[in-house]
Amino acid sequence: MGNTRKVTSKAQWRKANESHELEVPSGNVALVRRPGMQAFLAEGIIPNSLLPLVEEAMKSGAAPDLSGIELTVERIQEMMRLYDSVALYCVVQPELTEVPPEGELRDEANLYVDDVELDDKIFIFQWAVGGTSDLAKFREEQDAALASVRAGAGVATKAKRAPRSKQ
Repeated sequence: MGNTRKVTSKAQWRKANESHELEVPSGNVALVRRPGMQAFLAEGIIPNSLLPLVEEAMKSGAAPDLSGIELTVERIQEMMRLYDSVALYCVVQPELTEVPPEGELRDEANLYVDDVELDDKIFIFQWAVGGTSDLAKFREEQDAALASVRAGAGVATKAKRAPRSKQ
C-alpha cells in the first residue's frame, strides 16, 4: 500500500534523548538533557503538593504561577528544592553536586547546585518541562516577523478602513 513507514532505529531513539547545549539567563552554557515529566515523577523529584503548579507551568510555558496559592515558608522551600533537583537531574555538564550537609566542608573542585543562580535554575526547569523551547521559538518567529518593520517608518496617519460594499 501507499503508506510505507520505516521503523525508528535504536540510534534515532537515542539521539532524541541526547544532551543539548542550553544558554541560561546568566549567559552561562550548560549541556542538559530533557528526560520528560515521567522521569521527574518516577524519581520523586516533584512533590505531590506542587504537581498542580508544575502541570500549569507545562501548559502555559511559563514559570509556575504562585499568585493563586498561599506562599508559606514550606511551599517556597519546596519550590527551591524542586528547582535544585531538576537542575541536578538535567545538567550533564558542568556536573552539579548536591549541597553538602551543614558542617561538612565544600570541595572547591565541585560546582554545587546552590552556586547556580536561581533564574538559571528556573530557566532549566522551564526548558525541562517544555515551556522555554516554545517561548524561544515564539520569540524567534516574532523577531523575524518584525525585523523588516522599522518603528513608525512610513506611517504618517492612521490607517483608514475600506468602504463597505452595499448589497
